[in-house]
Amino acid sequence: MIERARGLFRPLLIVAIVILVGVAAVSFLLSGNLSSLPLIGGLFGKSGNITLTYWGLWEDSDVINPLLAEFVTSYENANPGVTLTINYEKRTFSTLDQYKETLLTRLQQGTGPDVFRLHNSWVSAFAAELSPLPSSVLSEENYALRFYPSALSSAKVGTDILALPLEYDGLVLFYNKKLITATVASKIKTWEDFRREAVKLTTWVGNDRQKGKILRSGAAIGVANNISHSSDLLSLLLAQSGVSPLTGLNTVAAADALTFYTNFAKVDRVWNETLPFSINAFANGQVAMIIAPSWRALDIAALAPKLSFATAPIPQTPSAQVGGVNWASFWMEGVSKDSANATVAWKLLEFLSQEDQQRAFYAAAAKNRLFGEPYAVRSLAASLSEQPILGPLLSSAPTAVSSKTTDLSGDSAYVTALKQAISDVLGGTKATDALKTAQTTINQLEGVVTTGTGQ
Repeated sequence: MIERARGLFRPLLIVAIVILVGVAAVSFLLSGNLSSLPLIGGLFGKSGNITLTYWGLWEDSDVINPLLAEFVTSYENANPGVTLTINYEKRTFSTLDQYKETLLTRLQQGTGPDVFRLHNSWVSAFAAELSPLPSSVLSEENYALRFYPSALSSAKVGTDILALPLEYDGLVLFYNKKLITATVASKIKTWEDFRREAVKLTTWVGNDRQKGKILRSGAAIGVANNISHSSDLLSLLLAQSGVSPLTGLNTVAAADALTFYTNFAKVDRVWNETLPFSINAFANGQVAMIIAPSWRALDIAALAPKLSFATAPIPQTPSAQVGGVNWASFWMEGVSKDSANATVAWKLLEFLSQEDQQRAFYAAAAKNRLFGEPYAVRSLAASLSEQPILGPLLSSAPTAVSSKTTDLSGDSAYVTALKQAISDVLGGTKATDALKTAQTTINQLEGVVTTGTGQ
C-alpha cells in the first residue's frame, strides 16, 4: 500500500503543478499581473522600467526635480523591482497660443508627454486627449475638499476629472503704499469706493478734469490696449453682474457692466491710451492702483525693486453676498490618455499636491523670487494670510470663477473679442452693439449657432 501511494504521489503532484501553471496563464492573460497570484505570486514579483515625460512651463528643473526624486524613491520602495524615471522639461514658446497648439497637436498625434501643464480654461478643449483621474488615486469628494471650487469646475468634464492644480492665481487689487495707506485700501469694498478713490488720486494739468492731460492716474481701468488683463477686468464685472462672458453678452446687465468699465475713461478720465502700459506705469509711480494677477508682482518688483506696494481684495457690487465674486486664472496638470503609465502619472500629481510637497514647492521657488507659486491646496491658505501679495489673493479664492476670456492664457481670440468691444464703445459704438459683435465672435469660436439673445 505504501509503495502504491508513493507511485500515485508523483503523477498527482505533476497534475497539481499543471493546474497551477494553467491558472497562472489564464490570470496573466486576463490581468497581466502574476505577482498578485496566491502561492506563486512571489516567484514572479514586479519588475520593469517605467518612464514618464513631464512638460512644465514656469519652474526650472532645480525647483521641481527634488520633488520628483522624492516620489521616485517612494514609488520604487513600494514596488520592488520597478525602476521609475521622470524626465522633466521646462518648455519654451513664443506665445501661449503656440504652446497650446503644439501641445494639443502632439497629444492628438500620440507623441505628447505623459504629464503636462495646461491652463484651467483649456481642459474642456483638451478633454478627448486627457486621462481621467482614477477615484482610487483621489476621489471627487476629496478633490473638492483639497482644492478650490474653480479647480473642480474647470477640471470636471461630464463625470470625469481631467486635471489637477499645483498652484492658484487670480485678480487682486495692487496699490502703491506711498499713495494709498493700508487703512484706505482696506475700506475699498465696492466699485463705487474704488471709483471715488481713483478719481481723488488722479491729477490733471491745470486741474482740468475735462480736458487736461493726466499727470498721475488713480487707477488703470477703462480702456483695452494699455491695461494689463483688461479682458479679465471686464469679465470680472460681467461675472459680478451675473453674466457669463461666453454666453450672456446680449443682455442689459452686460451692457451696463461694459458702460461702467469704459466710463472710467470716458467720464471720470482717470486713464487713457496715451499713458504707458499699466504695469510699467504702476512701477514708475504714474498710477496708484491696478488690478492684475498676483504674478504681476514679480514683474513690478523687477522694474522697481524699491517700490513699496501691496494688494487688497477685488471690489464687489453693493449687493454682493459674503465673499462676493472673484476672478481666477491658474495652471493645472493633465495626463495624456495615450500614456502607458497613466495611473503612475496621476499618483505623481496627487503626491505633488499634498501639503508637504506644496510647502516644499513654494519654498524652493521662493529662494529666487518674491514668493513661490500660491498654494493650490485650501488648507495652506492661512499660512500665507499675512503675505502682502498672496494673502488677499487666497482669501478670495473660494469664491472665484473663470472663463476663456482670460488674458495671457493661450485663448487670445476670446480676449480680443472683449477688448474690441471696449475699444468700440470708446470709439462711440453703443455698448449693446459692441457686445452683440463680441457675442457673435465668441459663438463662432465656440462652434455655437444661435439666433437667440443670449442669457
